[in-house]
Amino acid sequence: MDKFDFLNKKLGDLRKKHLLRDLRSIDSAGDGLVRFSDCDSSKVLFCSNDYLNISADKRVKQAVSNAAARYGYGSGSSRLICGTQKLHTAVERAFAALLAHDSALLFNSGWTANQAVLSTLPEKNDIVLMDRCDHASIIDAARASDADFRTYRTDDLSRLEKYLSDERFTRKYIVTESVFSMDGNIADLERLVELKNAYGAILIVDEAHGIGCFGANGGGLAEELGLCRQIDIIVAPLGKAFGASGAIVAAPKNVTDYLINKARPFIYTTAPPPVNCAAILAALDIVKTEPARRKKLADNARHLRDELTKAGLDTGPGSTHIVPVIIGDAEKTLKISAALFDIGYFASAIRPPTVPGDSSRLRISVRCDHTTEQIDGLVKALKTAVSQ
Repeated sequence: MDKFDFLNKKLGDLRKKHLLRDLRSIDSAGDGLVRFSDCDSSKVLFCSNDYLNISADKRVKQAVSNAAARYGYGSGSSRLICGTQKLHTAVERAFAALLAHDSALLFNSGWTANQAVLSTLPEKNDIVLMDRCDHASIIDAARASDADFRTYRTDDLSRLEKYLSDERFTRKYIVTESVFSMDGNIADLERLVELKNAYGAILIVDEAHGIGCFGANGGGLAEELGLCRQIDIIVAPLGKAFGASGAIVAAPKNVTDYLINKARPFIYTTAPPPVNCAAILAALDIVKTEPARRKKLADNARHLRDELTKAGLDTGPGSTHIVPVIIGDAEKTLKISAALFDIGYFASAIRPPTVPGDSSRLRISVRCDHTTEQIDGLVKALKTAVSQ
């Protein structure tokens, strides 16, 4: 008897609810197009977080090639043994400057960065106050800490203020994304700064979908609003607009020193490969010196939202480069995604538990290299698919 037979029923239940997920192998990608191993024709890619098309830039590729020739690929060990290399510290210095903080620490991913910060710093008798739309990495990290935790609404901060005024807690942490990953709406960072100052709280902002896409130098929404120095800790994942992998935690030096000594996701993992650090540094140079990419990204997002609204489709409350088309029913969302794929557009169906029940959607990610013709073609195809 198969010891894992019990999983077959669970998988069958997911299939009946149209919530079963699988993996599709991509053979090649570039210039906004993607080719699958099991499909002959290219598809226009509308679900990638490579917002600035940096991962395919020849300067990034050359930086990776040069670093591989000099350093090899793997880093060899954790940072605290012999894994810290010159490129790791170069990345940290560069992002400390970009994000206007005393110090920065590089992690392997946004997930491990949030785990490190939120499972290490909050303690018993503290409280972590999360936006209810925060990413799963934030939620799971808060659950892993010894602190209590509660959620609040993006558009109604009264519940947040209620817990901030509760004197039972020793320290209070406010945690939010700057740009929310499923709706494309933004947090009211200015008001959150006011509240954290009024109540002596610690404000942590995850710039996963803001870094690179906002700010004069690509420092994220906090930079655009002039708030970097007023945010206590900035988490900046680099697998999206920077086209690399890993994440930065920018914070006061005593915070990063404490994480180096106490954060299990930092201590007990092999350091990021030096070639990845080379890619990050090359990407940072492009982000800082080519603001036209951010402008084109914003223009494309605005055009797509306008055209989808004209078509009578529900794009939610957002205003950024993440543009959901909310369908509701999971089965119908899958059918629409498949219909788009057949026509030549790849936009994944997002279903529970990633989003709340009855809010399944196509999460369309705009890129700076999308053409007006590609965007208009997607809108036309969506109108047809939704009406069928």
